Amino acid sequence: MTEKKRPVGRPTKYRPEYCDMLIEHMAEGASMTSFAAEIDVSRETISEWGRVHPEFSVAVKKGKAKCAAWWERLGRTGAMGGDVNPTLVIFGLKNMAADDWRDKKELDHTSSDGSLGPSRIEIVAPSMDKDSGK
Repeated sequence: MTEKKRPVGRPTKYRPEYCDMLIEHMAEGASMTSFAAEIDVSRETISEWGRVHPEFSVAVKKGKAKCAAWWERLGRTGAMGGDVNPTLVIFGLKNMAADDWRDKKELDHTSSDGSLGPSRIEIVAPSMDKDSGK
């Protein structure tokens, strides 16, 4: 008779209902880290669930979009004269919606031949002037 193998390690704390809970949590501008704290797991656990459970990965993407929308609404409120801390909004947008709100500047250092160096190096020797004897 073959014995059925037991799973190795601690049982997962993952629950399918966490998908909707994460989206709701992030829709208020909160982070995935704060959601992890809310359900008493680590931030790494949240990342692992996103890699292992496709439905949770979708929830993370939706949650990030909802979070970015919340921070953008807050920024618009401040732009229209609302009582909003602009520094907080700037950091919220840069960190929670970095794809759309960042200061990053990309410089292309490649040459026309695709390398990182000049495509042709030209060495010029000093000229020798015959008349001056130099």
